Amino acid sequence: MNRSADIHAFLEAAGWGMAQRAPLAGDAGNRKYERLSHPQKGLSILMDADPASGENIRPFLNIAAHLKSCGLSSPEVYDANRDLGLIFLEDFGDQLLFDVAIASPELEYPLYKMCLDALERLHQTPPPPNVGSYFPQDMAQATEITLPWYCSPDLAAAITAELINQLNSLDWTHPVLVLRDFHAQNIVYRPEQSGLAQIGLLDFQDAQLGHPLYDAASLIHDARRSLHPDVERRLKDALAQTYAGSDNFHHALSTLSAQRNLRVLALFARLCLRDGKPGYLKLMPHVWNNLWRDLSHPHLSNLFRICQSLPEPTPKRQSELRAKCASRPTS
Repeated sequence: MNRSADIHAFLEAAGWGMAQRAPLAGDAGNRKYERLSHPQKGLSILMDADPASGENIRPFLNIAAHLKSCGLSSPEVYDANRDLGLIFLEDFGDQLLFDVAIASPELEYPLYKMCLDALERLHQTPPPPNVGSYFPQDMAQATEITLPWYCSPDLAAAITAELINQLNSLDWTHPVLVLRDFHAQNIVYRPEQSGLAQIGLLDFQDAQLGHPLYDAASLIHDARRSLHPDVERRLKDALAQTYAGSDNFHHALSTLSAQRNLRVLALFARLCLRDGKPGYLKLMPHVWNNLWRDLSHPHLSNLFRICQSLPEPTPKRQSELRAKCASRPTS
């Protein structure tokens, strides 16, 4: 059968063959999502993660089950076909933290604080077996692989060499499960729930063992939005008070955030040049500003100096990347 026929058969077998199907916004990967509306059964979500596109739903299912075991909100899995890469999921609705924080500024701090509380709950639970690592060498390699999409290989290598020095200086003695894409567009506000169940988690299939501050850096230094300065300060103060690492809190947060912002800047270029997705280019100036805020930490002065050779994502630079959209060889 072709993909369309496989999906139809999967929905029929689940009793949702009569449902109306509407596409939802996807993510930076190859996964596709549809909202299903059934006249009797209501709403649900179909995740289409085609193995022919390099997708694998097993990590998603593994981490979803682990999050539930921690008392956190991952979507209920109603049915799954691992060979076809299809999952039939609970629909958490459309109230993304990204939108709620903009529409209701008074909710920004309490909801972001609840997100940090959810991370604390996650960190208190032993991680599941058979997850990979996101330690200094892994983080540096991830950066070195992607950076040449944005700058020269020589500059990418120089940045990576100094970055791994900084990462190695952090405290890695108590690794935790990091979701790795923990930001306001992957978190759903569920006001009908109570406690931490109000924080619905999405897009966690890449979770690995890593530094306890990595997800907090991703959340607070979001690649897509800026928090109110007072909210950002209060969140960092609260996080610093509970942080148990032997490294310096602000240095660790800045270093992890710098690694993420360097990688994201290059990923946005790769999504345009390799994958034909130029929409991410408009986010580059925000990521750029995040990066230089990170690099302002005095312990990162060497990385600051090397990164001064990076090209700024000016409108001209973005136009040049857009003109080459999906034209660069993928090898």
